[in-house]
Parts: sequence; structure tokens; C-alpha cells
Amino acid sequence: MVEAKRSLHLRLQEYCDCYLETDPQKEIVVINKKGAAADVTKDREEVALKFLCLTILYGINESAKKITLTKKGRDKVRLDVDAAGKYVLPAPRADIADEIFKLMRSITHLESERGREVLSLGLRNDRVELTVELASAPGENTLTILFPAT
Repeated sequence: MVEAKRSLHLRLQEYCDCYLETDPQKEIVVINKKGAAADVTKDREEVALKFLCLTILYGINESAKKITLTKKGRDKVRLDVDAAGKYVLPAPRADIADEIFKLMRSITHLESERGREVLSLGLRNDRVELTVELASAPGENTLTILFPAT
């Protein structure tokens, strides 16, 4: 019997549930340093889902207004946080960033160069409604996650 593959959205929620009690910033630093090697599976998709989850949890914990992941050229990746102040977190490696853009497009079903979609995530006995914006231009990709006002 073949087991059906779980949806990316469900897997993202499972990661959020798993890492809800951790320090997301510490985990983000590990992925920044190790890339795909940060996960026992060495699977870029798994590491990208984990990084996305940790970024979302970090944003929630910090009452962020938005978090923006930007990749310019082949390897310039930046992760900006707009919370109590504006600052930069360690960004994922370029290959993981590419996977994050691909995953988020798949989860939100945004296929055009620019798009905006609401993403609802179940977090244990609660849920959060995030607004996801994706933009692609030659040599640049941007993912912005907007958090609800608290």
C-alpha cells in the first residue's frame, strides 16, 4: 500500500507544533550555519519547511509586523524583521532560500510573479492568519510574511 504524501501546509503546521516550545532564533542560527546538514535527513525541502516554521514562530514571539526574505542574484540572501525595531536575522543559505520560495508558492498557490494570499496556520488550540506576499523579478525574489496586529 502506498502512503499518500502529506501536504506542505500540513507539514509546516506540524513543524510549528514541534518547535513551538523552542527558541526559534537559536534554531535559525543553526540552519544558517549548516544549511541542509542542519537536519538529520539532509533534505533541503525539510530544512526549508523548518526554517519557514521557525521564522513564523520568531515573528509571533516578537510581535513582528512583518518578516521579509529577499534573495538577489545567485547568493545574496537577507532576512529582515520589522518588530519593535528593524533588524536582520541570519538568513538561510541561497539553496534553502530557493526552496522556501518554491514551498511558499506551492502552499499558497501563488503562481504569478506577484501575489498576495492569506495563510491560516493551526497552532495547537489556536490559529494565526498570516498574509503572504511573493514577488519575483529577474535576479530577485521576495517573500514577505505580514503578521496580524496584536
